[in-house]
Amino acid sequence: MTRTWPLLMLAALAACGGPTREDEANLAAANDVDTVIVPEEDAPETAPDEDRDPFDRLGPVRIGARAADLRSAGVAIRTDEPLPGSTCSYARITSLPDVFLMLDGPVVTRIDVATPTHPTLGGLRVGQSEAEALRRLGGRAVVQPHPYTGPEGHYLVVHEAGAPRGLIVETNGKTVQSYRFGNWEQVQWVEGCA
Repeated sequence: MTRTWPLLMLAALAACGGPTREDEANLAAANDVDTVIVPEEDAPETAPDEDRDPFDRLGPVRIGARAADLRSAGVAIRTDEPLPGSTCSYARITSLPDVFLMLDGPVVTRIDVATPTHPTLGGLRVGQSEAEALRRLGGRAVVQPHPYTGPEGHYLVVHEAGAPRGLIVETNGKTVQSYRFGNWEQVQWVEGCA
């Protein structure tokens, strides 16, 4: 029975959606097997598919999508009114309250992220060290002084000459504070819609 217990446990766990890290360790102990459990914080990062444009979407939202199309697809968003004399406004996705969408009229032109929930190019996340961000960007970033907090604070800019989209990562010189990506013209706007 001692040898069949681990197999029964594994079958039961598989039926319940898979083993947890604790279950894996218990199963290995029962089988006298050495195993290494990778802590969550050391697990590989999930990043956007590098074969496509990494600056064209976040979750269900694609740069160039219309607010009405997002709503029709079941994405609940709240939009602000544009400033007087402007077509620029912001929207928020109800299910992703930490993500801001910049709109030009009804069209998504830029996505702003200020929490670690959503990785971008190379698995870069808000909260990572600037050095780690630069490593993850793999030499694609140009470091520039942040317009308000420089020379300590930086912009890590990823944009190929003539490309329609790009990424700006904001740091305080030590850690990533936020990032924004999308249509290059709007990504460069320091004050958002203002």
